[in-house]
Amino acid sequence: MGILVVFYDALMIVLEVIQWIVLVWVILSWVLFFASQTSFRWRYKSAYVILNQLNDIFTRMTSPFLRPFRRLVPPHKMGGIDWSPLLLLLAIYILRGVLSYLFTAMIVH
Repeated sequence: MGILVVFYDALMIVLEVIQWIVLVWVILSWVLFFASQTSFRWRYKSAYVILNQLNDIFTRMTSPFLRPFRRLVPPHKMGGIDWSPLLLLLAIYILRGVLSYLFTAMIVH
């Protein structure tokens, strides 16, 4: 039973890390979009370059998880809005709840 607890905890940590990476990427992409629409990119070129690099890193980290959801709901068919991060976060929330329920059911019985 001890090894099961370790796997459960590790899986919960992995899901939480994915959740935070997606949230940071969404906020970073919004900041980058608004920075590109203003004079920020010309006034603070080095900061804008760093934002672009961070956005690229987080895009590469999140794209494998978002790809299945983008196939279900392509952004070009939804008025240009990418709903895949929201769907991924919802799936993670549901998966964590189901795993938690199953784990507590196994412990009790």
